[in-house]
Amino acid sequence: MNKLFKKIVEGGKISVKYPKHGRLNILKRHEGTVEATGDGPNGPYATINEGTKGYRTLRYDRMIDPICS
Repeated sequence: MNKLFKKIVEGGKISVKYPKHGRLNILKRHEGTVEATGDGPNGPYATINEGTKGYRTLRYDRMIDPICS
């Protein structure tokens, strides 16, 4: 696992590219506050609050270029 994923903590801000619909080769940028992290049956994930856009649950293994602050 990438060392940067250890920096993803609840309450922190994150900006990440993620495949559209979770599987396509088209990337979309998601930015927001990490509300929850966990380990599901398909691997670790983070739930991100994007403000007016709502909540997104993103798997760590599909995140590309994560930037944590």
